[in-house]
Amino acid sequence: MKKDNELGRFLLANGYIEAMELTAGLELSLRSGDPIGEVLEQMGVLPKARLVEAVRRYLGIPEISLTQVIIDPGVAGLIPEDMALRYTLIPFGLRSGILRVAMLDPTNERALRDIRMLTGLEVEPVFAEKEEIQTAIRQCLTVEQSVARLAHLADRTFEDQAAWLTESNEVDSQEDDAPTLKLVHSVLHEAVVQEVSDIHWEPRKNDFVVRYRIDGKLIKKHVLSANAARSIVSCLKVMAQMNVAERRIPQDGRMTFSAGLRSIDLRMASMPTVYGEKMVVRLLDPEMAQRPLNDLGMRSEVEIGVQVLLKRTNGLILVVGPTGSGKTTTLYALLRELNAEEQNIISIEEPVEYHLSGVNQIQVNLPAGLSFAVGLRHILRQDPDVIMIGEIRDEETARIAITASLTGHLVLSTLHTNTAAEALARLMDMGVEPYLLASAVSGVLSQRLVRRLCEHCKSTYSVSEAEKRALRLPPSITQLYRSTGCSKCLGTGFRGRIGIHEFLHYNQEIKELILARHNSRDIEQQAMISGMLTIFEDGLLKVTQGFTTAEEVLHAASGIEG
Repeated sequence: MKKDNELGRFLLANGYIEAMELTAGLELSLRSGDPIGEVLEQMGVLPKARLVEAVRRYLGIPEISLTQVIIDPGVAGLIPEDMALRYTLIPFGLRSGILRVAMLDPTNERALRDIRMLTGLEVEPVFAEKEEIQTAIRQCLTVEQSVARLAHLADRTFEDQAAWLTESNEVDSQEDDAPTLKLVHSVLHEAVVQEVSDIHWEPRKNDFVVRYRIDGKLIKKHVLSANAARSIVSCLKVMAQMNVAERRIPQDGRMTFSAGLRSIDLRMASMPTVYGEKMVVRLLDPEMAQRPLNDLGMRSEVEIGVQVLLKRTNGLILVVGPTGSGKTTTLYALLRELNAEEQNIISIEEPVEYHLSGVNQIQVNLPAGLSFAVGLRHILRQDPDVIMIGEIRDEETARIAITASLTGHLVLSTLHTNTAAEALARLMDMGVEPYLLASAVSGVLSQRLVRRLCEHCKSTYSVSEAEKRALRLPPSITQLYRSTGCSKCLGTGFRGRIGIHEFLHYNQEIKELILARHNSRDIEQQAMISGMLTIFEDGLLKVTQGFTTAEEVLHAASGIEG
């Protein structure tokens, strides 16, 4: 009773409950014999999560970030995966005969007792976030234990493995008996949670490495046994409905993967290498296609300029940049701005990454003879108002796009060039006559993606004079932001990405340079005179505003600024 009184006073003093609630709780606890915490929870006064937090503070149980800890799989494996999942906990350290366990509820006496009985060790509980514990379980228990159970497949023939994997994949209830499928599902689920864009499954001489691309950077996450490679690749092929028996040529496949309430489209590609087949899985989150234009990081004047062009009924709007610069996401955001019942919008893409309601999407099919150029010719017979071309790759596609924009259609497309001015020069190099180009193009948006600083852990630092000169910063800027790392960003210091842009708005001066066949440098200089900020300059604005770091902008703009 004394312990309950002390806990009750702590709850009252720290604002968890009111005095009347404490009095009623103590009376009910005295009659029932239940601890005060359980009684308050039953009364509906203190939710479970708040009770755990309060008791943890009362007992002085420390908190830990598992992203800052290297967990020994041998220590984690002292308890089975089902127990770890049932109690949401994982052992992460062992010292002087005491097992340190990260727990969502470090006050759970039943869990502590079960761990002591199973391991024969004293237990030191610490608190950790639920997402971090679940990620650690997948990495240290699900993956490791599944790999260990894959050993019995190493001696099977390739055909036996394919048949076994197919059977296991079709029957969900057999997953406990299918370590390969369990491992693959675990990695895919972890990738969805961590917002991974691509998973690389890479066979090497002595092992099989899994790497994640997070915010544009590849990070090694798992090192598996080389013996597991063939079974895992076979499993992925079965899931994507690829030819399991064909290992000599590249293949492509698709599937939909469910992670909790989220449904993610996976695009898979296999490639034969000297050590076996490599698989790359691209995760396509449908939510990316729903991002509005004002969520892409554009400066207000750039967004307004683009909105003005979208109100036109004709013209060519280009979005340019290298692979992975977010061009497709921007195109979809533009289509969302235009999407209306009174508009007939048709797109031709390779491939169709996201499905947009209200947009008639066509996928290029080269084996069947459906190229961008062929598709465009037929699209023009479908009475379109807006045409979106995934990419202008050749002279024929460029000419049809230009012609469409001159005959009353609004055309959106992309090019692979470094700067906005280079896009105009590239079209002339493709053979488009300057007089057509000068009349057709409305504007060019060039962009890059940089990692966004984590809002939970970013910090400021004083800028040196040398850094000011290198970055061309004004004297008034004395502090910038840098990454630190916390549990919210998995220790990277960054969370998500933001665009940096340059917007070349077509005007009479630019038109005259095009007609005179001036080079891209002359076009860019005239655009800057007219008020265009380069990608580097826009990036520096976002650095001073605390969105990203100078290093990120310098890396993104490398090869652009001379």
